[in-house]
Amino acid sequence: MSLQTGSVIADRYELLRLIATGGMGQVWEAMDTRLDRRVAVKVLKAEFSEDQEFLARFRNEARTTAALNHPGIAGVYDYGETADQAGGAPLAYLVMELVNGEPLNAVLSRLGHLSQAQALDLLEQTGRALQVAHTAGLVHRDVKPGNIMITPTGQVKITDFGIAKAVDAAPVTKTGMVMGTAQYISPEQASGEDATAASDVYSLGVVGYECLAGKRPFSGDGAITVAMKHIRDQPEPLPGDLPAPVRELITLTLGKDPRQRYANGGEFADAVAAVKAGQRPPMPRGWTGAAPAAAAAATGAPETAATAIVQPASRPGPQPVSRASTPTPRSAAPAAYSDRGGWTKAQKTILAVSVALLLLAAAIVGGYFISRDTGSETPLPPASTSDTGTVAPPPTGTSTAARSVPTQQTTQPTRTVTETSTPPPTTTTPPPPPPPPTRPTSAPPTTTTTQAPTTPETTDPPVTGGEPTTKPPCTGIFGIPLPCNN
Repeated sequence: MSLQTGSVIADRYELLRLIATGGMGQVWEAMDTRLDRRVAVKVLKAEFSEDQEFLARFRNEARTTAALNHPGIAGVYDYGETADQAGGAPLAYLVMELVNGEPLNAVLSRLGHLSQAQALDLLEQTGRALQVAHTAGLVHRDVKPGNIMITPTGQVKITDFGIAKAVDAAPVTKTGMVMGTAQYISPEQASGEDATAASDVYSLGVVGYECLAGKRPFSGDGAITVAMKHIRDQPEPLPGDLPAPVRELITLTLGKDPRQRYANGGEFADAVAAVKAGQRPPMPRGWTGAAPAAAAAATGAPETAATAIVQPASRPGPQPVSRASTPTPRSAAPAAYSDRGGWTKAQKTILAVSVALLLLAAAIVGGYFISRDTGSETPLPPASTSDTGTVAPPPTGTSTAARSVPTQQTTQPTRTVTETSTPPPTTTTPPPPPPPPTRPTSAPPTTTTTQAPTTPETTDPPVTGGEPTTKPPCTGIFGIPLPCNN
């Protein structure tokens, strides 16, 4: 087939200039002489035009695509098969809307990459357009920068709907386009599985990666090498200066398992819109598990979406990826008592300490009152005891005011206490000493008092009780036991 400027196809479409040459054929700007409008005519290569199975599928897909009506999809006007002017092999052609714009691959070649705002806007528009086809049951199968046109107003137009599916039915040796699609092919397509709407989402994620990073996620010295990387390898992290929600979005889109990706173009577009609004991208509906580890690794630390986004999209990672942040997955704090129906560990510890302190206070106060009944204000533990009940004196020169109050460790076996007092359970400060008890009719034991070296001379009332079985010890000032001489 030999086409040139001025050639006329089907006595209707006059070729004006060659726009592009690709693996499937040539794209020409042409004039529709019947309707007097400019159109784009894609003429397929001879190997496709001669393959009847391919042509049957191509016709069907052309009809389906012609039914799609969306501003983001280049319209299909006509399809036909005709012999070339030399009377040779038949030509198969597709007449489409002539988009006044530039293909994305040309834009990337000129600029290197897009700004974050431009990339997110392009991805959302493309996702919305893909959703129209996905709703109609049509899978593009060849989403790539060469099939995404951008008008001067920023409107996105997807071209070549339906063509890739027809090519998929043709022998691999006849496609002639493996290198063109291997850079954007989904893992399931590279593995020979059927393409789904999630496959288009993956390819669009590769496009997004290239728009943001200025390079494709995988490269190699051949189509097979690149395709295998799509199956087995993880792409390099996106530049760290991109907000974490943006990185998490691309991480989720490039998942190897199609069930873990956004299911269709609409779900992906909603995720892009969330990122543009300053939020982390939502998890795909089929996602199981925590936020992607790649998103958390990309952030290095949790990052809130509200503060991360500097431009229309920003990062909270994974968790997104963060997506993400951080969003990074999150563990809930332990439930309080009212949430779980039981005491928390901290509450149990506080309760145990409180009970112990109350018991200690009770022991101290109780010891004080017992010592008051036995005739000493601040009893000291006896140094030793004997069978006769004689208590050895404590060391001299020790002030009872500086001595901490000990608990009773030994008891005098021969002493009978006639009065006890219950200590208050909630205070450790002893009340004022009670009045001296009523003296019994029996004569009390003789009490000898001595004067302390540096304290005022006061004496406590003698402690009386029943007739003791043994002779009580002598008591000095402040109740300090002294050795008896009698």
